[in-house]
Amino acid sequence: MRSDHLETEPSAAARTRRALGLILIAAASTIALAVPSVAAAAPVPRPAGKSVPASIGGPASGTVAVHLAAVGIDLCAQDGYNAGFRGSYLVTAVAVAMAESRCNPGAVGSNPGDGGHCPYGSLDRGLWQINSCWHPEVSEACAYDAQCNANAAYAISSGGTSWSQWSTYVAGTYLSYISSAQAAVNRLGTGNPPSTVPGTILASPSLNVRSGPGTGYGSVGQANYYDTVNISCWTTGDYVSGGYWPSSTWDRISDPVTGANGYAADTWISTTSDVKSMVGHC
Repeated sequence: MRSDHLETEPSAAARTRRALGLILIAAASTIALAVPSVAAAAPVPRPAGKSVPASIGGPASGTVAVHLAAVGIDLCAQDGYNAGFRGSYLVTAVAVAMAESRCNPGAVGSNPGDGGHCPYGSLDRGLWQINSCWHPEVSEACAYDAQCNANAAYAISSGGTSWSQWSTYVAGTYLSYISSAQAAVNRLGTGNPPSTVPGTILASPSLNVRSGPGTGYGSVGQANYYDTVNISCWTTGDYVSGGYWPSSTWDRISDPVTGANGYAADTWISTTSDVKSMVGHC
């Protein structure tokens, strides 16, 4: 994502370079938009189906729990593994969770009454957006507990072999998260989540790096257009209306090229996925 742009108006040539740069980035990979923490994907009918086993509160039988200080997509990978997902099933599970909730344990989506099985409406809850009407066996406490939600998803999806109850799977939305899901699964083998993730500066000719998450903080340096910077965490600060995906998200970055180290508005920094799913809160 991105930081506040320099106050000077870029030249026509700079604007052209910025536009061309954005096109090239979009062609190479999907630029992740800053997305809300509340999942709003339209639900598909969920058959009453399977119940969640009594062991839902802990890891699936026979698995060895992985314990990381994980957040976002790494949290989904960790808890999906602990629930029992393995191999390509784990990658798919993590991608589905990203598409459903951006791997936010507190995500909730509201559905209106359907005049049928769920006449009073329902809620899609937690990491894998477990529906309250079709799966009342998953309590509220469980639904918003990351590991318990993962265990429920494992049971409902028959160990990752059946995802027909998830609209993002049926629509294919989850596919855009497969590569980042695979990377998160790969990180499980290292025993540690990443300390930083890379981002690309899209502001031309350069971007102010500040001492805090807002334009009122002093500049501590600059990051040049198309520099690859290291993002260590994100936080909420001043709303920045410029850039490519205006938001109040600011990233803590360091630029190996210029040596700048501080905060920059997420709207000027491109990452492979939503930064909130890749690093922790500052």
